[in-house]
Amino acid sequence: MSEALTPIQRAFTRKGIFWIVMLAGLVADIATKAWADKVVRPTEPEVTPFIGDWFAWKWAENEGAAFSILAGNTGLLALIAACVLGALFVYVYRTRPQRKVFLFALALVAAGAIGNLYDRLLLGHVRDFAYFNFDLPGHGTKILFFEIPRRWPVWNVADAWILFGVGMLLVMSFKKEPKKQAAPEPAKEPAKEAANAA
Repeated sequence: MSEALTPIQRAFTRKGIFWIVMLAGLVADIATKAWADKVVRPTEPEVTPFIGDWFAWKWAENEGAAFSILAGNTGLLALIAACVLGALFVYVYRTRPQRKVFLFALALVAAGAIGNLYDRLLLGHVRDFAYFNFDLPGHGTKILFFEIPRRWPVWNVADAWILFGVGMLLVMSFKKEPKKQAAPEPAKEPAKEAANAA
């Protein structure tokens, strides 16, 4: 009988995909922000085209969450991010190692959340630099309590990780897990069947 795993072993054993993806995503986010700080920031407030006329570099310092929600509430946003990360790591701890795609998605969300939390705690704002330089379809249209903005906000790699990760989790939440089929009954022996028939 195998020994019970300690909490540390349970968090790390065969869950390398989570830790590797999270660390790689975090390094990519911090590295691109450092690059943007040196290359894009000096061009502020100009928009620098990168791919055609639709994708560009533009420097922005976001003191809020997505779409500048709760701008100026750095402490509250940091607390929310810390709570989300706490819940996320509980999911990682409880998730079976076989659920690789689920762990991959959680890793993307964790990398993005830690990357933006790092900026908030260190700088008081999040460094954004990627920009979709076109009007969004249906801008100005209200959907429930949300109005589609004219332009997508300036974003960074951490935002992309969070968006992809949450998107993957949403898709997986709609998938039904296959039901376990009951084991077939063992076949009766011919001799017993003949005796029962007699």
